[in-house]
Amino acid sequence: MQQIPRYLFITNRGPVQVGPDGHALVRSGGGLASGLLGLMDQPGKHDIRWLFPISSEAERRAAQEHRYEAVQPGFCPAPVDEQDHMTAYQVIANEYFWYLFHGLFDLSFEPIFDQVFYDAYDKYCRFNAQMADRVSELDLVNTTVIINDYHLMLMPQLLRSRGFTGSIVLFFHTPICTASESDLIPPGIRNELLRSFNAANVIGLHAHHWEQFFIDSFGRGGSELPPTVVAPLPADASGILSSLSDERVAYERDQLEPLTMGLPTILRVDRIEPSKNLLRGVYAIDEMLRRDPKAVGKFRALLFAYPSRSTIPKYRRLTVELETLVREINERWSHKGWEPIHLDLSDHPTRSLASYQIFDTLLVNPLRDGLNLVVFEAALAAKSTAQIVLSTEAGAAEHVGQWLELVHPLDIPETASALNRALQGGDLQPVREWTNQNTWAKWLETISDALR
Repeated sequence: MQQIPRYLFITNRGPVQVGPDGHALVRSGGGLASGLLGLMDQPGKHDIRWLFPISSEAERRAAQEHRYEAVQPGFCPAPVDEQDHMTAYQVIANEYFWYLFHGLFDLSFEPIFDQVFYDAYDKYCRFNAQMADRVSELDLVNTTVIINDYHLMLMPQLLRSRGFTGSIVLFFHTPICTASESDLIPPGIRNELLRSFNAANVIGLHAHHWEQFFIDSFGRGGSELPPTVVAPLPADASGILSSLSDERVAYERDQLEPLTMGLPTILRVDRIEPSKNLLRGVYAIDEMLRRDPKAVGKFRALLFAYPSRSTIPKYRRLTVELETLVREINERWSHKGWEPIHLDLSDHPTRSLASYQIFDTLLVNPLRDGLNLVVFEAALAAKSTAQIVLSTEAGAAEHVGQWLELVHPLDIPETASALNRALQGGDLQPVREWTNQNTWAKWLETISDALR
């Protein structure tokens, strides 16, 4: 009898979280935390467990009452120190590694490697060690461990030091820094990362672009690296398509129709995050109107930008600048009750799904993005004549860019031109076909083949 493959997925955030009432578990937002749920919906094909940290009192209580396992038998909540977890996530993961890998540092001001940074890095190390301890408590016989993302980069070496001899995959869902940017890693930390990378059997990435960046950044000076594999994460195609008939989506779609004013619609759905390049997307709308003032009143832009990491000052500043810029452009071009941009800063996942059904052009112009699942999700839901304007620096461009309008994320005139062309219509059927073929089974098979 053929043995069912066993996998343990490890992430910094779980697929469900304690809701606003402090008791019920609700689905987490975000591409990775929610996206990997597709793996759990294949009973009999794989034996999959999913380990993720919990640290608050409400989360610990939910674990003690076995509420996570009641949602999904494979969920493994892992208790960790709350302060270590929070500091590792907010300071080292979000304010250092995220900025490093996305090329976002302003070197006149950052990064600052003072004692505050190193104290925070110690907590990052402790958090990774606590997660490794929780993994070591599980039955790992014949199990492939897949560690996800920059929050947990020290875990491969930590698992080896605890005696684990099985297969380890370290999968990056982010882009990777350039070789010159990797010089912003202090030597001691760089050596720790290299040791941990080499404790993995395979490094996974979403695109060959980031694979080459990884080799250039961490393979310099003769440093040996484990094999790499490119395996773009699947979109939840069945979940997206089944949700389109939901009455809540239909209600949100009806609410959106008046906002379009019956005009060709440019859509942007993203979180307020520096790498998403929201400001240049807004400048491109302004550029369209500067080039052709006759376009006033001929289209409508819907910008749904929801807050993210609001404890970080730079994120709060971005929110203020976004609101200010949209207001200035609307004041400049408003005419007889028409404004070019409708901005909404609230987070409504159901509305986002509904908006995918009504756009004529979707703008996705990140400075860097590991993949960007919005491209695939929107293509599945979009009308037949819609088109997508996509940054060349999104991993998705490598896989489906030949069917889309590609732009360099810094080039505002180019983006404006691409938006104009896209409003004339497109054909997203090839993107839909690619998305439907990029299944969870294919993703796991690609990774497993790399381990053989």
